[in-house]
Order: sequence, then structure tokens, then C-alpha cells
Amino acid sequence: MNRSVNWKTTTALKPRKKPRQERSSKVVDRILDAALTLTREQGTKTPTTLAIAQRAGLSVGSVYQYYPNKEAILLDLARRWLGAFPEVIAKRIAAPRPTSRDEFQREVDKLFVDTSRLYLDNANLMPVIEAITGNPDLRPIQNEYDEQIIALYAAWLRHVNPALQDDVASRLGVVMMEVGHVCRLIGLKRDRKAFDLIQDDVKTMWLALVAPYLDFNQSQEGFS
Repeated sequence: MNRSVNWKTTTALKPRKKPRQERSSKVVDRILDAALTLTREQGTKTPTTLAIAQRAGLSVGSVYQYYPNKEAILLDLARRWLGAFPEVIAKRIAAPRPTSRDEFQREVDKLFVDTSRLYLDNANLMPVIEAITGNPDLRPIQNEYDEQIIALYAAWLRHVNPALQDDVASRLGVVMMEVGHVCRLIGLKRDRKAFDLIQDDVKTMWLALVAPYLDFNQSQEGFS
């Protein structure tokens, strides 16, 4: 994907219309699925609107009914990617509460498997994510999802340790999200082996970070 993509104005990146019917939603899904497939196939080359339309089995005119340009399509893909994380973390909150360090580590392993798949399967979207982060007009889009993710990490920690104070859980959530994201981006820019090693390092850091707040030596009714 071209790292010099211009993200200067949000108006030109907004979808032309939101799908109101199931048929329209399916058309948008076809456009986004086609764009995602092409970003994975083409690596650093940004797919054209024509290529996206052809892969989706649509006319270019049909695509333009929903998106003004290819950048708007990529931005919507980024939103979809960011929106996948809350559901993944929520799965760990819904799981039975771990009562030992080993059980908690297995929960962390499951979380990393699911979230790492999101990074690896969408590696070519990362320049778009970085563009959003670096653009003051677009940054609020990522901030909205970041706040959700931090809140869910905090809720997960409180699920494990109900005695954990809200402010502490939120602070830990910030570190978990920021460190995990930045380190994975670094890994993606190298190779799969580096990504896996960095991911293992992040897990080690996570466990070291939260261990003092999740004392599994205490009874299930309270942690010190």
C-alpha cells in the first residue's frame, strides 16, 4: 500500500451514502471484501477503484454510489478492522473466570491468537491505520475504538480480579493496548518470525505487568 496516500480532508473520505437496505449492505460488503482481498494480494500497491469494482463484480459507477474514491474504501476497511477488536476481547470477559496463573495465561494465549490473526490477515491495512493515527482530522476515528478497547481490557482484568480498582484497571488497559499495538506493528514490518518472537515478548511483558494485581494465591472471593 502506498504510504504517501493523502488523508488531508475527511469530507472527501466519507461514504456517499449509508446502506439502508439489506441489498445495499451486501453491495458494500462486496466492495469492502474485494478491497481487502486486493490489499492482501498486491502488498504495497494500493488497489484502484476499477480493480475493486471488477473484483466485486460491480460497475465502477455502482462503487461510486457508495464511495467517492479508493481512500474512502480503505478508511472504511480500517474502521471494520478496528471494530473487530472489541468483540475479540469481549469473548475473554464472557469466558469462565480463571482461578490460577496457568488458567489466566491460557486466556492470554487465546486472546493473542485471535488478535494476532487480525493483524496478520490485515497486514497491508497497517499503513492506513498509521495514516489515521498521524492525521489530526482522522485521529478521532481511532480514538473512539481505542477507548472501547481500553475499557474492555479493564473490564477483563476486573473479571479476573473483581477487587481491582477502576482507575488501576484502566491504566493497565492503556498500557496493554498501546504496547501490544506498537510492538505488533514493528513485527509486521519485519517478517513472520520476528512478529512471533515480538508477540511472545509482549505476552511476557503483559503477564509481568498485571501479575502484581492478580494474586491467584488468594481465595476466589478476593485478591490482594
